[in-house]
Amino acid sequence: MGEYEDVELRTTAGHSGKLILKNTAKDMLQEKEQVKTALTLYDILKSWSIDEIEQLNSVLRAGERTMVIAKEDGYDEDGARETFLFFDKTYTRFMKVLDRGTKVPTPFKSVGEFPEVNSEWAPKEEVVSVGDYIVTLKLAPILKHLLSKHKDISATSVLRPRVKMYLFNMLCECIYSMINTKVVDITESLLLNWWTCLKILQLAEFKIQFAFDHLKRVVHAYLGLHFGKEEDITLEKIDRDIQALKDKRKCIIAAESTKSSLIKECLREASILKNVSAGTFFLYR
Repeated sequence: MGEYEDVELRTTAGHSGKLILKNTAKDMLQEKEQVKTALTLYDILKSWSIDEIEQLNSVLRAGERTMVIAKEDGYDEDGARETFLFFDKTYTRFMKVLDRGTKVPTPFKSVGEFPEVNSEWAPKEEVVSVGDYIVTLKLAPILKHLLSKHKDISATSVLRPRVKMYLFNMLCECIYSMINTKVVDITESLLLNWWTCLKILQLAEFKIQFAFDHLKRVVHAYLGLHFGKEEDITLEKIDRDIQALKDKRKCIIAAESTKSSLIKECLREASILKNVSAGTFFLYR
C-alpha cells in the first residue's frame, strides 16, 4: 500500500477538519512515545542497585577523609590571608586550602529498594550515549573530546560501570563550569569545587593528571590576579599614608610661628631639664 497525504474534510455546515491516515497517526504516536521515554540522569539513578549506591557513596566519603587529613595538617585559615609580602608562604597555604577541599553531596537522599534521588545533584536532563558512557546532552561534546584525546581515563578503575558513568558526569560538569567561567571571574569557592572534583576522580583511579595540570595553571592565574590587586591596594594605601604625613608635617611647621608663650616655656624647660634628675635643683639652688 502506498503512502497518502492527510485528507481535509468539510461538513455540510461548513466546518472543516483533517482526517489523519493510518501511517501518519502511527508516526505521530511513535514521536509521542519518544518524548515520553526520553531518559534522564535522574531516571538512571533511580534504577541503581544498593551496591552501586554504596560504592559511589564510599568514593565520595573517601574524598571527605582526605579533606579532614588536610585540615588537620596545620592549616590556619586566617594565615592564608597574609600580606602579599609573604607570597610564597601564602601560596603554600592556599594549596592546602584546595587539598582540604569541600564536601561533595551524594545524589541519593536515601538508600533502599527504591532509592530517593536528589534532583539538585541528579538533574532531570536528557542523556545520550558517548562511547561506553552516558552523560547529559549538554556534556556530550566534552566527553567526546576527552575520549578522543585521552582515551578511557577510567580504564584502570575497578568501579562499577554506572558509578564510573556518574563520575564522568561530575568531571564533564566540572569542565563545563571551567569553560563557561572567565579567569577574572573565578572565586575561591569555584576553585575549591573544581579541585575537589578532580581529587575524588583521582581517588577513584581515573587518570586525571592532565586536568590537574591545567587547573594548576588556572590557580596560578587566579593567585597572580589576586597578588596584583593586593599589591595595587597596598601601594595606594602607602601613598595615602605618606601624603597624610607630609600634610601633617606642613601643619606642624606652619604652627611654629604661632606657638603660645606657654608652649615656648614648656619647650625651654624641657631642653634644660631633660638630662638631669627631677630633684636636682632642690639641692643646688
